[in-house]
Amino acid sequence: MNKMTKKLLFLSFITGFTLLFTSCNKEYERLQVVKDCTGSYLRTKSGLDFYVCNFAILDEYPTGKKIRVKYDVLNTCFGLIEEPTCQVSHSFEEVIDVLDIK
Repeated sequence: MNKMTKKLLFLSFITGFTLLFTSCNKEYERLQVVKDCTGSYLRTKSGLDFYVCNFAILDEYPTGKKIRVKYDVLNTCFGLIEEPTCQVSHSFEEVIDVLDIK
């Protein structure tokens, strides 16, 4: 291999490596766990809450814990839905299904 080919291979490797790791990080978002008598939520840095349909996935995480999650936005929750244990209202932006927690 000549010098130019080696440089091109090296640059291709570095570019591919960088794209691989930066693209993976964009799938996950750091959110704060919020639990109250109305259900389980994940809160963004800007203070927006997302209602978590599959709330059991957050059982081991206390309120206030910040976690990195991958999620899908849903139109409505399907299956078992956590029943509120109080009459308090908790407004939220979207209904989500947590796919993975890092």
